Amino acid sequence: MVDKISVTGDSRIRQCTAVLNGTTYGYLLSLPESGQYKATVFLIHGFPDLSMGWRYQIPALTKMGLRVVAPDCLGYGRTDAPEFSKETAALYGFKQCADDMKELALQLGTSQIILGGHDWGGYAIYRIALHHPGFVTHLFSICTPYSPPSKHYLSTEDIVTKVPYFGYQLQFISGELEKIIKSKQDIRQFLLSLYGGRTSSGEVGFDVFSGVLLDKFQQLQRSKVLSEEELDYYVDEFARHGVHGPLNWYRTREQNYKDDLSLLGRPLDIPVLFVLATQDQALRPALSRNMAKYVPNLTTAEVEAGHWALWQAPGECNEAIGKWIEGVVFAGKTKL
Repeated sequence: MVDKISVTGDSRIRQCTAVLNGTTYGYLLSLPESGQYKATVFLIHGFPDLSMGWRYQIPALTKMGLRVVAPDCLGYGRTDAPEFSKETAALYGFKQCADDMKELALQLGTSQIILGGHDWGGYAIYRIALHHPGFVTHLFSICTPYSPPSKHYLSTEDIVTKVPYFGYQLQFISGELEKIIKSKQDIRQFLLSLYGGRTSSGEVGFDVFSGVLLDKFQQLQRSKVLSEEELDYYVDEFARHGVHGPLNWYRTREQNYKDDLSLLGRPLDIPVLFVLATQDQALRPALSRNMAKYVPNLTTAEVEAGHWALWQAPGECNEAIGKWIEGVVFAGKTKL
């Protein structure tokens, strides 16, 4: 059994709050038992997830001598969730995320961090490193490959034409789901659709080509990737703001493109670990085939898991991260 943080209360974590550039964030903080740490690692979650998505990784990282900081991203959990508009789009962009994470690090007394991400968090960490050179010393991404900034804008529709299995994103940006998913029961079923819940006859509630299958999602039963207790926690946290905030991350393509223009030609020259999930239907292995071309200091690993690799194969993920941290990040040193 892989050790994990309990969602119903665990003395190893503190639920903290910080105001970062005008936005209130909730985050988890965990330190090694001794209280002494070699370095600080920030963990950025994906969709639809929370800081608690790293529950299997936090104990493993603190045992390695790391101070762990896991924020709820904008729109999620205990963090603010502004309505999306032209005026607020930048708040959900990667550049603002980068600025906010740097501010959080400064408030916690450090100017450099190790950075880990999964799914949208995986996309975010690459941009955080690019926007603030010298801030991120090393980074690791679970499932999400690196894609360099581009001088050409592609809309979500353009992307789906090229990558049909991103079709679910068209549903996510449409506003359709916010109209339907309002009650706690709706949120539970929505989460089950993304977490692999099935109907009594074995049918799934989500398809990467079209999104949440609205004719089936109310019939979904529990998922194997998290306990009923954990699902209850997630439902309560998502019920704070509903699904609008999390879905807004899919509405930032134009904003992120504009912010990326300042990064054109900037190399990602820090050590990177990419952990590929062999059965991920959304972030498929083929997406990473050119990654080494853009990331000169790249280490790769793979786990036999789907999109929720952090929960489906926690031991294997922790082993890959731990081996890289010991061999590359610490490399025999006791301090960074």
